[in-house]
Amino acid sequence: MTVKHVECFILLETIIFDFVMSTDNQQPLASLVNDDQSEKNEDEPSKEKQSSSSHSIEINSNDESSNTPKDSYQNSNQNLQYDINALTPAQRRERLGTLLVIGLIALLIGIDYAIILPTAWGYLNSFGELQHGGIVIGGLLAGFALSGSIAGLIFGYLSDIGYSLKQLSIIGIGFKIIGNLLYFVGINFYVVIIARLITGIGMGLVPPTLAEISRRSTPDKRTQLLAKILACRQIGLFVGPCFTIICRKMNFKLLGLHVTLYNSPGLLMAILWTITLILTIFFFFDAPKSITEYKSPSERWTCMSLAHTCTRISTTCRKPTVIVLLITAFIAYFNQTALETTLTPFTNIQFGWKEVQISIVFAIAGIEITLVYIILHFVTKKIRDEAILLFGYIILSIACCIGVIVLPFSEVGSRKYLPVFLLFIGLDIFGLPLIAVTTTSLFTQQTHNDQQGIGQGIQRFVINVATIIGPLFAGSLLTATWLMISFMFIIVLFATLLVILVYPSFSLSNNDELSTLLPQENNKQCKEKSSI
Repeated sequence: MTVKHVECFILLETIIFDFVMSTDNQQPLASLVNDDQSEKNEDEPSKEKQSSSSHSIEINSNDESSNTPKDSYQNSNQNLQYDINALTPAQRRERLGTLLVIGLIALLIGIDYAIILPTAWGYLNSFGELQHGGIVIGGLLAGFALSGSIAGLIFGYLSDIGYSLKQLSIIGIGFKIIGNLLYFVGINFYVVIIARLITGIGMGLVPPTLAEISRRSTPDKRTQLLAKILACRQIGLFVGPCFTIICRKMNFKLLGLHVTLYNSPGLLMAILWTITLILTIFFFFDAPKSITEYKSPSERWTCMSLAHTCTRISTTCRKPTVIVLLITAFIAYFNQTALETTLTPFTNIQFGWKEVQISIVFAIAGIEITLVYIILHFVTKKIRDEAILLFGYIILSIACCIGVIVLPFSEVGSRKYLPVFLLFIGLDIFGLPLIAVTTTSLFTQQTHNDQQGIGQGIQRFVINVATIIGPLFAGSLLTATWLMISFMFIIVLFATLLVILVYPSFSLSNNDELSTLLPQENNKQCKEKSSI
């Protein structure tokens, strides 16, 4: 080898070293994620070792026992734990900040829906006597869910085709701020309803957030992670009305607008969402994508890509277990929103309650639901999701049965059956989080990883349709509460029967879910050895 050749070799080595160092400095997170992929490319010719990305399960091809589902789950957990331990302190701070922001967004989404519940009735009547007040308040709540259901499908699909979750979050929060400001201005009840429509667009953040969690977790850990995020949202749903205690003393002028108990929730939420927007900009970090996960804009928006997604989702939604999960989720949220719509006017007429008493009930409900989610976090480690789902519906059936039996004997103004009514509310709230978490977790196990966004969009669409029909149904039957509760009891029994019928099928889906986490070569080896 000549001196000239040596000099050329040294120069080439220097250029490669500088390039690698500059890349590492610019993208520390990307280099961490792509380490496993580069090792796979280097070791492929030798066929001695197979590796996978941080979201796959590592299996030794020479060890037959490692191909069992139980060992595969353990290997998956070890890989995920390895990736977390491999993070630098700065990356750990980014990860923690992102999770806290996601939790805050989920909490505010719940509060944003429920904060107007104690005061919406009075706010609408402040514009004059409404001819069909029950239908109008039902439309107010339903409009919020309608825009959220459509936005959820769009945001979920954008997440699947590679758009940044941070960008989607900023857009959704922007709609939240605009809608709440319009609700605060509230020139007439038409503006108030339009304001809630705009605010509901921000609900589109839920599907991509849940999809991201589903993609980055194994089936046995997914329920716990989803429980934490859904807990934040459900706590917000029941804590939101408690803000009435803060808003009831507001009576002043702001920029020429009179701030009252009724429009102050819009102002308060606009302030909270503005703070969240700032936190999202500075403390929310997107998970890095590997080279194989990146899609160019031309690849994202192709008819073939959209058609392929629709075909796979259509196939998934035809599964009996998926159909049952969608029906059970619909019925659970239908009952919840119908109860929320009825609670304020019913207790006002039946027990003479005002906004403060109703807010106290919602506060106690928030405490109860928090305890349920804490219990659920530990229970899911030992009990299967489908068993928890069935138990939740049994509790819900008992609650509705109590309502059907007691309501016919309750007289207006009498508090004789108040303890029984509170028991009905308590059991209903206890069963709801069990159903909310398990239906979401089981649905993600039936959906392929690269369709989690649109899959969650479909499930949230069904849930939001329930939150549209629920308030409208309850609002039209405010004078016939017993009839409403009886109908709720019938559909809850129907959902319980469906869960019992497909219960054995849920166990069969575990192997399918495991196969989506395995690389194709490892999955093929598992099938070959299982056949032997």
